[in-house]
Amino acid sequence: MLSYKGVQTKEYKILVIPIVILVVFMNPLVEEIQSINPVVFMLDHYAMFFAGAVIGYRMFKGSLISLIVGAIIAALWHFPIPFDLAGSYVTVRVLCELTLILGGILAGSYIPNMNLTIKITSLALYMLGDTVLSILFIIGDPAYSNEVFHSLNWGPSSLPLVGIVMFVVMNLVLVYTIARMMKNMAIF
Repeated sequence: MLSYKGVQTKEYKILVIPIVILVVFMNPLVEEIQSINPVVFMLDHYAMFFAGAVIGYRMFKGSLISLIVGAIIAALWHFPIPFDLAGSYVTVRVLCELTLILGGILAGSYIPNMNLTIKITSLALYMLGDTVLSILFIIGDPAYSNEVFHSLNWGPSSLPLVGIVMFVVMNLVLVYTIARMMKNMAIF
């Protein structure tokens, strides 16, 4: 499912990106902010998965199974109960962050081996899932707030901004992906 492919000395420079991301998001100050700000909490999810994906892409060789397991890990943390627990309790949040990094490593490890169909399907499924969650946040779904989960420090009125930020991130991912594909196809 996953094997270490080795890294050339010069390739270690790319690991600066995930290290910086981890230092920025996994520190006591930001962890405290995540307890009260759902936008920072969601950005942390993107950051952890992205950091893991860079590590997986550069250091490991995975399979379709690793991609699927990585995606499942990411999806599970966005159902209401795990999401709310991670937003409420720092110990659960650290577990969430570590498993999102692992999910990113697993998913990222398969990227170099993906054919175009799997790349497009993966992007479409990511965008579908992110769109559904964004809409739930924009409408202020109480299942992701202290209306249903009383330990959370944010209410439904703070969720629409999270949904908007998610749409922005999703569109940035889409534009980057399309630009990379066009470059690889020598369109520009």
